[in-house]
Amino acid sequence: MKRRPIVVLGAAVTLALAVVAAGCGGDESASGGDGEKLTLRIGFSAALSGAYAAYDVPLLNGMEFAAQEINAAGGDVTVEIVSKDNKGDQTQTLTTAQELLDEEVTIQVMTTADAGPAVAQLVSEAGGIISVGGNTAPSIVRDGGERTFAFVFGDNQQASAGAEHACDKGYKSVYMLGSPEIPYTKDMTGFFADAFAEICGGEVVGEDTFKIGQTEFGPAVTKIQNASPAPDVIFSPIFVPDSGAFLKQLRSAGVEAPFISTDGNDSSLFVDSGGSAVDGTVYSTHGFNSPGDPIEDFIAAYTEWKGDPPESNTFEAIGRDNVYAFVEAAKAAGSTEADALLEAVLALTDLPLLTGTTSMNAETRMPDKEVTLVLMKGTEFTLLEKITPSYIAPAG
Repeated sequence: MKRRPIVVLGAAVTLALAVVAAGCGGDESASGGDGEKLTLRIGFSAALSGAYAAYDVPLLNGMEFAAQEINAAGGDVTVEIVSKDNKGDQTQTLTTAQELLDEEVTIQVMTTADAGPAVAQLVSEAGGIISVGGNTAPSIVRDGGERTFAFVFGDNQQASAGAEHACDKGYKSVYMLGSPEIPYTKDMTGFFADAFAEICGGEVVGEDTFKIGQTEFGPAVTKIQNASPAPDVIFSPIFVPDSGAFLKQLRSAGVEAPFISTDGNDSSLFVDSGGSAVDGTVYSTHGFNSPGDPIEDFIAAYTEWKGDPPESNTFEAIGRDNVYAFVEAAKAAGSTEADALLEAVLALTDLPLLTGTTSMNAETRMPDKEVTLVLMKGTEFTLLEKITPSYIAPAG
């Protein structure tokens, strides 16, 4: 999910708007009665320009790919994606979300730009439902209300996976770097610390903050250099391009402690911004293109459709999965009416998606699914492992 300087996601992240199933009231296409096809309209108030476009454009491309694939295959549900550019602006995000509602697009997917909870509340009050798209902060689902949900894992889950990896490596102490500006960078350090302590008795030996979009990390690096005792590992949910700048300065200062991070770095921008300094980084994400993995086939089909490969490592897949999950729910409900669709979404079980087999937790409105860990070998992205954490830090 993205932040102010560029993308995410990752992770990431903050929030916005999304999928819309059409057909309110007496729209027969929404009811599926008498064997008629269902028409599922999914709305996306997206940052198609501005800083957040690095996340929302891939997300939208994945959604549009899914729609054409589903429609070409035929079947019970026809999908229409309705998108509007919010330019990453909070006021414009709310305006475009309302425009979608005025067009009776009541099933939506959030943008990674700011104003997410406000958009979710707007959609909910209008009787719609909203997926958080690529946003992973559990607080976004909570703050959005009971008609908001996620198809991606939560930050508490990915931070716990990172903590379990740290424990498996024998690390006992961590230095953490977070930012209070958004839930993604604010809450993740707490989730990591909780899981690190619970899983292997790991301790936090130092903490500092950064400002999203900053380019100078000298003071933070100096504090890490002077930390006593020196940490076994550094954890931060910092994301591209900030993460690359931080790692360059950290490694140039001679700090060699391992670095663990999160899905906001699952992008070629990580290497572009950090160069060789990204070597050894481990980060959590939603999937990995490896031989035999379904993502491999997705990338081939997407590239043939688009004429270019995906821009991100997973955001197109997340967009694709949002659409497929809504379609499966519509089939189960026999309807694209918002209330029926919401009930079916929260009942989804063992749904195979590119980003992992998904079972929804109706209480948290978030899925139970595995986390992928990626290891940077030099500037190459390599699959480390796929993990379901033995302990997951509470999201509350």
